[in-house]
Amino acid sequence: MRRAKSGPSVPDRQYEGFFAEFYDILHGSYDADIPFYLDLARANPGSILELGCGSGRLLLPLAEAGHAVTGIDGSPDMLARCSDRLLNSSEPVRARVRLEQGDMFSFSLGRKFRLVLAACNTILHCVTTDQLLALMRCAREHLEPGGLFVVDFNLPNVKKMLEADGNEEVFTITHPEKGTRLVDTYRADYDFTHQVETIHMRIEEFSGTTLLRVAESSTRRAFYFPREVTLALRSEGYRVVRTWTGYRHGRLVESTRDVVLICQPVHDGE
Repeated sequence: MRRAKSGPSVPDRQYEGFFAEFYDILHGSYDADIPFYLDLARANPGSILELGCGSGRLLLPLAEAGHAVTGIDGSPDMLARCSDRLLNSSEPVRARVRLEQGDMFSFSLGRKFRLVLAACNTILHCVTTDQLLALMRCAREHLEPGGLFVVDFNLPNVKKMLEADGNEEVFTITHPEKGTRLVDTYRADYDFTHQVETIHMRIEEFSGTTLLRVAESSTRRAFYFPREVTLALRSEGYRVVRTWTGYRHGRLVESTRDVVLICQPVHDGE
C-alpha cells in the first residue's frame, strides 16, 4: 500500500479500529451495485480508479473480473482490511490491485484511468462545496481521453430526516465471526441550512454481560440533490451523459431514492 501525494486530510474516526470492523459487519455484504459496475467496466475496458474504496467491497469483485483497479482511501484501517482480504485472493488478482492512502480532495497518482468511480455515497463525505468541487476536479485530472467519471448516491428523504432528527436509536446484532453481541447506539442530527448530517455512534461489544470493547465517534456527511450535483459537475468541466435511477437504468421520478450520474469531461470547442 502506498501513500498518495495529497494535502492534509481530516481523520474520520468512523472508519478507524473497531469502527472499521463494525462498518464491514454492517455493509460488507451489500452487493446491489456490483453487477452494474461489472457491466460498466466490461463495456469500458481499461484501468479503474475507485475513490473511497474502503475495505474493497467493490474493488475486489472488479479485480476478480480481470480489471486493473487502483483504490484510494483516507483510512489506513479500512485499507488494511482490504489488504487482508486480498491475501485470500489469487496472485493474478492481487497483481491487478494497487492501494493508495490519500485524501480524495487532493491527490496526484501520476497516471490516468478509463473509469473513475465515486460509488455508493462516496460524495456524501464531501461536507463542503469546496470539497465536492475538489473531488470532481481530482477525478477529472485522472481521467484518460474518453474516460468516464461515475457518481452514485442516495437522495435525501426529508420527511424521514425530520422525523428522525435528534432521536436516539439502539440496534443489536451478533458478530458474524465471534458470536459476541454488538450494541450500536445511534443518533443523527440534521443541519438543513448547510445540508449536513452529523452521526453520533457508540459501539459496544459484549460477551454475555461482560463489556469487551467500546468506541464512540461523531462524523459528518452531506446530503445532496441531483440538480446541485449536476451543477457542480458542470462547473468542473463535465457533461452528464446518462442519469439513471439506481442501478436499473430507469429514469428519475418523484419517488427516486438513488441516482447514478455517468459523466465525461468537456473539452474546448465542444
